[in-house]
Amino acid sequence: GVGGGASTVEAHVPDGTHLATVRGLSVFHDYDKAQAYAKEVNKPLVVDFTGWNCVNCRKMEQSVWVEDSVFESLRDDVVVVSLYIDERTILPVSEQKKDVKVGDRTKDMFTVGDKWMIKQITEYNIASQPYYVMQTPEGYDLSNGSADFQNHSDPKVFHKWLDKGLIEYKKM
Repeated sequence: GVGGGASTVEAHVPDGTHLATVRGLSVFHDYDKAQAYAKEVNKPLVVDFTGWNCVNCRKMEQSVWVEDSVFESLRDDVVVVSLYIDERTILPVSEQKKDVKVGDRTKDMFTVGDKWMIKQITEYNIASQPYYVMQTPEGYDLSNGSADFQNHSDPKVFHKWLDKGLIEYKKM
């Protein structure tokens, strides 16, 4: 019946996602794939600028993301894309660039991490992680602002930030 089909879809792990360290949460590591999936399911994106070697990123995941209301919202209401600024995988040659303007200096873009770091700095003028923004599937920032470790390490505060973005998204 129809009910059986629906539960299969919910259990489906989207192509291109990886299981996060948080209670088996599915997250994308590629912005374009996450954006395409967000359009498909009509959900906003949570863009998570993070790092493999980022202590505060792990603290957020292990003490904030795991909290029930936050976890359920990340799992059910949004598409999470974790962009690792220290990912060492080499980009395809077609995406590599020398001397990319980043603020008032230039940087070569050879790794996946370079790509995400340059995206974060050029779009948000900030270079610290974790740094979170919510966007429409088309890539426009929602007006709930950004979230970070300093101001959002309390699960209630982070959940309120998520809710604010979701409310705005549903109004659109």
